[in-house]
Amino acid sequence: MIKTIAFIKRKPALTREEFARHYEEVHAPLAARTFPTIKKYVRNHIIQALDGPDPDFDCISEFWFEDQAGIESLYEIWGSDAGKAVREDEESFIDSANTRAFVVDERVSDL
Repeated sequence: MIKTIAFIKRKPALTREEFARHYEEVHAPLAARTFPTIKKYVRNHIIQALDGPDPDFDCISEFWFEDQAGIESLYEIWGSDAGKAVREDEESFIDSANTRAFVVDERVSDL
């Protein structure tokens, strides 16, 4: 499995609650239907910072894929007519200029 994470920033006109509601009720189901190579999709909505100032993002989203080909397929669909609805929806609530995404090497410790 391969994992990507995205630090997602909401549009300034939205509250965190409005952003989270749209993400959960509209965008996440749309993305799950549109991108079949996503094997697991987790959204971590920021509630508060434990120390220091609030972060400059509102959600950490995690996406798991079987392999690199799964990620590449997502980007192919993203750029196609099939991905248009997802792209347009993101434009309505995500500040894309201040959102960052990464492929990561997840390591888990058994406690």
